[in-house]
This record gives sequence, C-alpha cells and structure tokens, in this order.
Amino acid sequence: MLGQTLVIGRRTNVEWYDIKSLYLPEDVTRVAKQRGRLFIPNAVDYFFIAKNAFPWQHVPNVVIARNGYDSFLVMTAIQNNVSVIDATSTLLAVHQTDAEGNFAGGNSLRKYSNQRLINKLFNMSLKHHFHKGYTTAATYETTNLKNKSDEVSVIVIKRHPRLQY
Repeated sequence: MLGQTLVIGRRTNVEWYDIKSLYLPEDVTRVAKQRGRLFIPNAVDYFFIAKNAFPWQHVPNVVIARNGYDSFLVMTAIQNNVSVIDATSTLLAVHQTDAEGNFAGGNSLRKYSNQRLINKLFNMSLKHHFHKGYTTAATYETTNLKNKSDEVSVIVIKRHPRLQY
C-alpha cells in the first residue's frame, strides 16, 4: 500500500431535532453510539487524499454532493491503482439529521446530472457500475488493535475479498 492513497468512509446518522445541545466531544460520540445508524455503503461521506495524489484528470466537471460523484471518485481511484482505505470502523463522522431526513440533498431537479455526464463521457452506464465505487469496494480498511496494556492503535488491513464489490 505505497504511493497514492485515498481514505474514505461513511457517516453515522443521528436524529438531532430533539437534542438541545452537546458540549463535549465525548457527548457527541456517546449520542452517536446510542442513537446513530451507519448510513448506506454507497454513500461515501468523506475523502482524504494528499495533494496531487489523485488522478483528477480522469474526473469530469461534476457537481459535488449530487448522485454519482462519490461512487465515481472511488471507482476512478481503484481503476487507477490508488490504494483506497475505508476508515468507517475507526473514524466517527456524525450527520445531524433534521426533520428533512437523510436524503434531503437528493431533492434537486438535476440530481442525476452527474450520472448522465459520466455515462456520456465514458460510454458506460454508471448505474450499472456504482457498486465499484461503494465504500465496501475499498481494498483496505481500518480496524482497532489493542495491545497487552489495553492501548488501542488504528491499523490498516487488507479487506477480505468477499467484502469487496
């Protein structure tokens, strides 16, 4: 796993409309563990990559946060030998869900514009290739490792092939 690396992950949705306030980071973690639900594998909610370590020349001018962007980015990384690491199990990303729900961003009139553009430019049906860009398609994943002193380290392991797309 040397060279270019893309770290991705999913969020935990927490119904937040009845929570008045939280003051400390551990309060957010506690509420997320108690009330949160991990979002769907095809929703990649965060990306980390070193500057100039991604084949951006293969990504058309798509709209960020519209359908297809996240899956296409992950799929492009994998196809261009970028190591993709799913950090979902060790990095908590909390989405504060309000009354509009978790799919409110999909209400745009042009929500499929990315898919149409990608289909046209790459002569492919992104609809049939989305699974290649799911978080579960990442070749690697993070996990916690406890030592004899109960100290926890985050390590990266190769994902079991049956978990990949």
